Amino acid sequence: MKKSIKIENITCANCALTIENHFKNNLDIQVNVHVPSRRVTFKNNKNLDTNQIISEFRSIGYNPILSSADSLKQKRKDLIDLIISSIFTLPLLLTMFHHLGINIDIPMWLMNPLIQLILTTPVYIFCGRRFFKSFYFQLRAKKFGMDTLVVLGTSSAYFLSVMEMVLNPVNPNLFFETTAVIIWMVLIGNAFENRVNEKTSDSLFSLMSLESKEVRVKTENGDKLIPIEKITNDMIIRVFAGENIPLDGVVLSGESYVDEQLLTGEAMPLAKTKNSTVFSGTKNLNQTIEIRPTASSEDSTLNKIINTVLETTSLKPKIQRVADRISSWFVPTVVILSIVTFVLWYVILRSNIDVAFSASLSVLVISCPCALGLATPTSISVASGIAFKKGILYKSAKFFEEAQSINVIAFDKTGTLTKGKPIVDKVFGDERTLKIAASLENHTNHPLAKAIIDHYGRSLYDVENTSLRVGLGIEGFIEKQKYFIGSNRYLLENNIRNKYLNEKINVEGKTIVYVANKIEAIGYILLSDELRIDSNKVIQNLKLQNLKPIMLTGDNAQVSKLIAEKLSIDEYYSNLSPKDKSKKILELQQKGYNVGFVGDGMNDAPALKVSNTGFAVKSGHDIALDSSDVTLMRNELSLVIDSINLSKATKKNIFINFLWAFLYNIICIPIAAMNLLDPSIAGIGMAFSSILVVLNALSLKLYKY
Repeated sequence: MKKSIKIENITCANCALTIENHFKNNLDIQVNVHVPSRRVTFKNNKNLDTNQIISEFRSIGYNPILSSADSLKQKRKDLIDLIISSIFTLPLLLTMFHHLGINIDIPMWLMNPLIQLILTTPVYIFCGRRFFKSFYFQLRAKKFGMDTLVVLGTSSAYFLSVMEMVLNPVNPNLFFETTAVIIWMVLIGNAFENRVNEKTSDSLFSLMSLESKEVRVKTENGDKLIPIEKITNDMIIRVFAGENIPLDGVVLSGESYVDEQLLTGEAMPLAKTKNSTVFSGTKNLNQTIEIRPTASSEDSTLNKIINTVLETTSLKPKIQRVADRISSWFVPTVVILSIVTFVLWYVILRSNIDVAFSASLSVLVISCPCALGLATPTSISVASGIAFKKGILYKSAKFFEEAQSINVIAFDKTGTLTKGKPIVDKVFGDERTLKIAASLENHTNHPLAKAIIDHYGRSLYDVENTSLRVGLGIEGFIEKQKYFIGSNRYLLENNIRNKYLNEKINVEGKTIVYVANKIEAIGYILLSDELRIDSNKVIQNLKLQNLKPIMLTGDNAQVSKLIAEKLSIDEYYSNLSPKDKSKKILELQQKGYNVGFVGDGMNDAPALKVSNTGFAVKSGHDIALDSSDVTLMRNELSLVIDSINLSKATKKNIFINFLWAFLYNIICIPIAAMNLLDPSIAGIGMAFSSILVVLNALSLKLYKY
C-alpha cells in the first residue's frame, strides 16, 4: 500500500480532523492529513489493500486519486463545473448590480423570476452537488467545514427566492443571483487555490515523480519489466543511460556517471564502476549499468526522503492544533451568529424580512474557516521545499517552534567541526601491532577505523567474538588471543596497564588510540583530522546571533583544547562517551538552556535525541536518522545557521497567516451582521480569503539566505 494517498475533496482543517478521527477510532490507524496538497500519509497501514483504502475513504465522503488518470479526470470534472457555472452565472451578475443599486442597462427579461430560476437551478443542483455531498458526510461525522456554510447559504437564498415567487409574484425580492454567484466564486477560488497550492509543494512532491513503478530485470529470456514492489535482492536490474535508478544497490557490471545532486547537493556527477553503491532517485547519465538491489522500495533512500517530507509537512505544531480546535467550533458558532443576526434585525429592530435575511445570509457566506486550517501547513510546505533545494531536510514540525528559542548550540567534534576524514600520522609498534589494530577496526565504521584500515592496506587477521563499546573502542579474539583498541579510558575500564601514559607524546591536535592485549598496551596510533573550512565562520556567526557554541567530544583533553582555541569556543568537554554527551545536554537544559546539538550521526544518536533540536550532519546518504529534527544533506556546517534562520522566517509567516485569518473573520462578520455587505459580495470575499493565506505562504520563496 502507498505511504501517501491524494484525496480529491479535502478543503479545510475539519476535513483533516474527520479523516484522522475515522481511521484512528475505527481502524486504529494513525494518519496525517496535509490540507494544501490534499495528501493523507499513513503511519501504520495494518496491511490494508487499495480496495479497502478506497472503501474507507468513500464511506466518509472522500475520493482517493490513485493514478495520474484519476487526477486528470478530476481536473476535467472541475473544469466542466466551472465552465457550466460561468455560462449560467454571468447573466445573473447583471441582476446583482441592479440589487446593489448600480444603474446599468440590463435586459428586462433577466429580471423575470422564472428566467432567474432557470439560470440558477443548474448551478445550484449540478455545479453545487459536491458541496451537498460533503455537507452530508460532515453532518454524519458532526464535523462541519466550509461546505456547510456554502450549502446553508446557497440553499437559504435559493428556497427563499422560490417562496417569494410563489407568495409574492407581483414584486418578489429574489436572491437567485446570490446562490449562483456564491457557488461560482467558490469554484473559481478552489481552482485558483489548487493551482497555487501546487506551487507551495511542487519542489517537495516532484520527488514522487522520481519513483519507478516498474523495474527492468535481467532474465534468461531477456529483459522483463516487473512491478517495483516485487523486486528481490537476488534479481539483477538493468538501468539504461538517461534513466533514474529505481532502487538502492551495488553495481555488478558496467561503468557510468551518476547524478546524485538530489541527495548530496554535489553538482558534479560521480563515476560508478563495479562494486560502487548507487541510490534510488539518482540519474544514470552515460551507459547501461547492471545493479543488484540492496533495499526494497519501502526502504530505499528516495522513499525515506519522501516519507520524511510528507510526515514533516503533515505534522501539526502546537499553534496549528489550537487553530484546529477553534476550527471545530467555528462553523456552529457562525450558524448561531447568523440566526442571532436574523432575530436582531427582524424581531428587535423590526426591519423588513428581506433586510434581516440578507444580513443573516452575509454572515454565513463571509465566514471562512479554511484560512485557519491552511495557515501553518502551507507555510511549512513552502519552507520545506526551499530548504530541501538548499540541502536541508526538516524532519519535525516542532523545529519551527523550538528553533526560535535555541540559545546554545553544542557540536560534536569528529565529522562535525572537523572533516571527519582523519589520517594516520604515526604508529608506535611493530607491523603486527598495526595489523591487529586494522583487523579489529575492520568491524566498526568509525572514521578513525577507516583511516587505520586504509593506512595498513593489506590482508587482515580473522577476528572472532568482537564487542564494540560505542565511543570507547572495540575488542575481539585474534588467533585465540584477546586484543583491544580504543581510548585510555577503555583500557582502564578493562584493567589494562598503559605504560605509554608516562611517555611524553606530542599529541597536539592529534587523536591517540591504544592497541593492547588483555594485560597491557602494546602500541598506539596517532591520527589527525582537519577542521572544516567553514567551521570558524559558523562559530563566529553563531556568536553574532547571541547563540553560545560549545563542543562535546570523546577525544582527549589536549586535542579538545587545541580545537576549541582554534575555533574560539570558550566552553568544551572532552573524554565523553555518547551517553556522557546526552547527560551534559541534560545538565545544560536543567540550567535553563534550550540546546541544539549538531552531530554526524555516527555515535551521536543519544545526544541528538535528548537535545531540544537535533541537527544531523551527513556527508552521504544515511539521511533518515530518526534521532534528528533536521538533516543537513550537504557537507556544509553553515546549513545549521541557514536552517535556523529559515525557520524563524517561516514562523513569522505563519503568524501573519493567523493574523489575517483571525482579523478577516473578526472584522468581516460584524460588517456583514450590520447589513453592510451584499451576500454576493460576501461570497466573493469567502472565496478569496484563504487564497491570500496561500499567497502569503508563497512569499517565503522570496527568502534570501
